[in-house]
Amino acid sequence: MSVTASKESIQHVSTAQSCPSLTYRIATLSDCESIVSLVNSSTRGDSSRQGWTSAESLLEGQRVDAGMLTEIINSNHEVVFIFFDENSKILVGCVHLKHDQTNKCAFLGMLAVRPDLQTQGFGKFIISTAENYALNNWNVEYIEMSTITLRTELIAFYHRRGYIDTGRREPFPAEHGKYGVPKQNGLELCFLRKPIKQFENKSSE
Repeated sequence: MSVTASKESIQHVSTAQSCPSLTYRIATLSDCESIVSLVNSSTRGDSSRQGWTSAESLLEGQRVDAGMLTEIINSNHEVVFIFFDENSKILVGCVHLKHDQTNKCAFLGMLAVRPDLQTQGFGKFIISTAENYALNNWNVEYIEMSTITLRTELIAFYHRRGYIDTGRREPFPAEHGKYGVPKQNGLELCFLRKPIKQFENKSSE
């Protein structure tokens, strides 16, 4: 099932010249099937190898399913953004944000860009959009995320976006295969953090 941008709900975003213009909106329950297809195909299986980074060699199975997305979309402290090509209306990418009000931070996850449309600056723009939303709507001080320690090229990408390794490590949650089935033992998650409130204050001085 493909999903296209709705004229009524779309928000237009002008991007830098290096990244074609995207439109985006908050996902609804009717988008679940398309988001599941996008996320799973961009991180698992042969299709993910079209992109510059993939977890295919580390994990098999799903990254997300419709039930998980339904819980996220129905939550009052989580949001999923979906991004479309401005002209073709093709679904290009998505990102998930979860608000941790107690710790004044947001957790960023499920960042995905269609493998055949990667290396065009979409990922950078999607992250920036999520950060701005969390800062402006939730007034958070930090954005946090996690990724598998062996995905060094992806960690380097996040470092270039200003995310710092916190030193925190946790075993990959392999129980029940909810987030995928490891192809090797001992997979670990590393946790990264970016102080966006600090950056916002400096830019306003």
